[in-house]
Amino acid sequence: MHIAHLKIKNKVVTQISLHESDLKFYKYFNEILNNYASIFILTQESLSDSIVNNITMENMPKIKSFILEDAENCKSEKQLKEILNFLLINQCNKDSLIVGIGGGTVSDITGFVSSIYMRGIKHIIIPTTLLGMVDASIGGKTAINYNNIRNLIGTIKHPEQVLIFLDYLDSLPENEILNGFAEVIKYALIMDKKLFKYIEKNKKNLYPKTNKDKLKEIIIKCIIHKIDVVQLDEKDLGHRRILNFGHTAGHALESYLNFQISHGIGVLYGMKVATKISLELNKINKKQYTRITNLIDSFNIQPLKKININKILNFMYYDKKSSNNKINYIILNDIGSSTINNNIDVKIIKKGLSSL
Repeated sequence: MHIAHLKIKNKVVTQISLHESDLKFYKYFNEILNNYASIFILTQESLSDSIVNNITMENMPKIKSFILEDAENCKSEKQLKEILNFLLINQCNKDSLIVGIGGGTVSDITGFVSSIYMRGIKHIIIPTTLLGMVDASIGGKTAINYNNIRNLIGTIKHPEQVLIFLDYLDSLPENEILNGFAEVIKYALIMDKKLFKYIEKNKKNLYPKTNKDKLKEIIIKCIIHKIDVVQLDEKDLGHRRILNFGHTAGHALESYLNFQISHGIGVLYGMKVATKISLELNKINKKQYTRITNLIDSFNIQPLKKININKILNFMYYDKKSSNNKINYIILNDIGSSTINNNIDVKIIKKGLSSL
């Protein structure tokens, strides 16, 4: 099922398709084998047995796989060097294809590697998490972490294709569903009031137990929103920054806590901070604030204990969303409407952080 094309300057850069069953996964690989001299799969241990072994055993030596470290560990300098050495030793070249199979971290490192190896070779992404399906795999952002700062080094390189197989949702643990819903709520808050109301009304049917048909509708909505924003501002110089709602404080918390919380949890905390700041600036009213925080709290995130607000603030200044020693903060004008503010008093940001 074709969903959409992402176009930059009227040129299609990514084709996005959604499939009900992963049976087409193997059919796809058979089809592309003839189009590339070799295929290099980057994935993680949790997926390697069910997918990668079957493919590589059938098609060796044309397909080779590299098992990445889990979570954010795969986005380290050490892991990057290991991947580049793997590609070099196995003669990856301009006629090769790199395939990332996994969640958001796999999308990040796959895109980054494919953008720098031989000055860029083609890659595709097969997201296996809700977060990857609704956000991380689309838009071309790639990154590794550096000096404990999340996504400090990165590029923009679009995958040739994003292939979404809904069957992966059946095996996702609850925490991965939660990670994805953080991004879904983000889209609802910044640009889709109807989606916010839908989640409010149907939350019990969406999380922690998932309804795949309802999630399919939400995934498609989020993809269309992402495409609309990226096509207006590919390089993240203006309008695209609204997609960072909740990420300014969220990324800082991830770094501050040494990546002991997931990206989705960080974004949920970050959205609470941004919502509090929006209230302090009188951009939203108390009723709206309560609706938003009640929805976020309904996902059972726990209050943070004994956080050092000044240290978190320092991480926020290192974030790529800051400039001229000011933090470009995405705030809400309403549920479903957002704006960028680069002149927020530090005292108000601290009040937002205090809400955690």
